[in-house]
Amino acid sequence: MTSTFGDEQEAGRLDVDSDEVGRWATGRRSVLGALREDPFWPTRRPLRVASSIVNGSGRPGPIPPGPKGLPVIGSWIPYYRNPYEFLRTSAAKYGDVFRVPLPLHDLVVVSHPDDVSYFMDSTTGNYSMFGTTQGLFRQIGRSVPTLEGEASKERRRMLLPMFGRRHLSRVADTLVEEFVSRIDRWSVWAGTGQYVDLQHQIARVTLPTFLRTMFSTSISDEEIEQIDTDIRATMRLGATYLLLSPPPNLIPFPGVESAPRSLLRLVMQMKRIIRRRRENPVDKPDLLSILLEARYDDDSALSERDLIAELIVLIAGGYETIVAALSWTLALLLRNPEHLERVYGEVDALKGAPPGVADLPNLSWLKACFDEGQRLQGAPLNWRFAMQEDEIGGYGIPRGTFVATSLYVVHRDPRWWGDDADRYDPRRFADPARARSRPRLAFMPFGSGPHHCVGTGMAYMNAQFLLSIIFQRYRLSAPVGWNPEHRFAFSTVIKGGLPVTITRI
Repeated sequence: MTSTFGDEQEAGRLDVDSDEVGRWATGRRSVLGALREDPFWPTRRPLRVASSIVNGSGRPGPIPPGPKGLPVIGSWIPYYRNPYEFLRTSAAKYGDVFRVPLPLHDLVVVSHPDDVSYFMDSTTGNYSMFGTTQGLFRQIGRSVPTLEGEASKERRRMLLPMFGRRHLSRVADTLVEEFVSRIDRWSVWAGTGQYVDLQHQIARVTLPTFLRTMFSTSISDEEIEQIDTDIRATMRLGATYLLLSPPPNLIPFPGVESAPRSLLRLVMQMKRIIRRRRENPVDKPDLLSILLEARYDDDSALSERDLIAELIVLIAGGYETIVAALSWTLALLLRNPEHLERVYGEVDALKGAPPGVADLPNLSWLKACFDEGQRLQGAPLNWRFAMQEDEIGGYGIPRGTFVATSLYVVHRDPRWWGDDADRYDPRRFADPARARSRPRLAFMPFGSGPHHCVGTGMAYMNAQFLLSIIFQRYRLSAPVGWNPEHRFAFSTVIKGGLPVTITRI
């Protein structure tokens, strides 16, 4: 696999290839070569370096270019402060494959869609989302993201009925009914001039709606707030895993919130819901009933641990990520009134009726606006662990390397998006010929390969429904001069929320 990020980067790659260390130097020679290219490596991985020198093994070379950073912490400080622009600046400086030295592991970032496909779409088992930590999930419960190979394929087959067109059509009316009921409550702020954090309010709409779709049951506002708090605390553990968030409180002192206490509350809540359902089955199938009835090839059911893990992951992925993506879409639309007016024109064609599945093809501009919002939202990292020694873009990838792509970088790459890549323009997605001209993975908000999001269809349906219902009822205004800023909270949310005033149409 080869790709370039300009003549300067290709020249740099050739310089590395001609280094006296050799293209695939091994043993002590490769240790010395790695030290020459990354002199602070021993301070970050002292045991590995010592072992390499003693046993004559080493890391394959040449290693990708990248910042040298500082002893022990590497480039963690600028990476942590603003991972989005740090990775973008590094890609522009070092090329399509570059290395970021970090305290616990090196991060290799890949930016060309062909190289991204090589590791994201791999079905050989060479790349895993959670690497050697999979054993931990066998103890606490395994969900789709934590499974690999045939186990992942089998579990995904069990989940597909939940997100197929037939089931989505069955739950569409429930979604719309709940969306309308909760969005209508925003009228209390209409005309008051009061700024409302719409990012938070969208969460209060999507979470109960998704829970009702999953569990066919109403849920109190207090329970919604608690589940929201606990999901976010649990997801912060993931941000810590990527070294992009300070560690959450892990010690459950009495009266003090902690990640373990949040996770325990979630587990106990799922246990109660499962128990109630087994005692009181429902006639109309929902997501929980599909999971309870799902069977492996040997006709065995999901264990309770796996069922609980799957439910928690589905809640997090089914509402929290859509909250972030919708918030970015709304924020960017409010900064671009010419595109927003076209939204109102498309929504007006519904003639005030709630949207339905049959209306989705006619809400294509809304879908384009949502995709463009997701593009500029971006995510700092979509990662895998290298389970075997490999090569990407001409560079050696040692076993255990943290390999990732940055959607923020790829989604703003001028090679695919033009010199105005930072500008919000939904026409990039409204023109099919323009969309086909880009490489397949130049846009990948739902991932790719074995870990592609199974709920993509539901995400788009939710987004089109929510946007159309909002714009049927209200005009929104953000503060003059306000612009959204990125903040990593496992998903990419708007820093400080989305402040708007609301006017009833």
